This record gives sequence, structure tokens and C-alpha cells, in this order.
Amino acid sequence: TAYENEPALKDNPEIVDFYKFHGGLLEAWDGPALLVYSDGKSIGASLDRNGLRPARYSITKDGTVYMMSETGVVPDLEEADIVEKGRLGPGQMINVDLGTGDFKDNIAIKSEIASRHPYGEWMKNQRKDVKKTNSPTDRVYSDET
Repeated sequence: TAYENEPALKDNPEIVDFYKFHGGLLEAWDGPALLVYSDGKSIGASLDRNGLRPARYSITKDGTVYMMSETGVVPDLEEADIVEKGRLGPGQMINVDLGTGDFKDNIAIKSEIASRHPYGEWMKNQRKDVKKTNSPTDRVYSDET
């Protein structure tokens, strides 16, 4: 792992111990990150699975979609002109089709993608559950690292 060869930790074994302890307890952390993307046909945003980065949006009467870190950041955006407000939660995304102006929220995007293939049927027909097996009483590995 990366911390094992970090020169700054050479004189800080307590930090190395902390990393070793938590390395087996926590998932890899992939944030905070907000990814904004476009292919020229649509534009969208996706928030990492931790959801720590603020990502709010407002849609106005004329169909304009604004994305900002906090409400009130966009100057001259009148509350009376806003028809919808929202925020991205952990792992959520939004998308706007630049040709049609269609706005898709997280559920619409994921439903569209999930409907392309029979994932439930595949799982039902192909998944194999792993049964718990007995383990030998002798330890294969020591606790030494």
C-alpha cells in the first residue's frame, strides 16, 4: 500500500499503525469529487459515493440549468424564475440533453441504463451463491505482517 513507502511517515509509526488498522475495516475512499462532463450533445454531473462535495442545481422557467456548490452563488438568479431546485446526493447524477433541453435526474438516468439489459434475469439464472465451508483449526498464516 502507498503509505508503506512514504518518507514522511518514517518517523511516525503511530500513523502507519493507524493506516494498517483501518485498511482492513474501510472501503477505499474516492472523494470528495464532483465530475462534470460533456460530449457536445449532453452535459451532466456525477457526485462520488461519499457525497461530501456540495452540488446543487436550479432550473429556471426558460429551461436553463444552473449548477453550483451552494444556493445563492449565481448572481441575478431570481427566486421567482426558479421552477425546480435539487441537490446531488452520494453517487447521484444529472444530465441535460443540449439538443432537446431534456433534463434527466438520477433515477431517470439509472433507470434508462438499467433497462438496456435483463440484469435481474441474468442474476436469477446465472448467480452462484458461495456456501460457507469449514476451515481447518490450524492457522495458515501468522498474525505477523
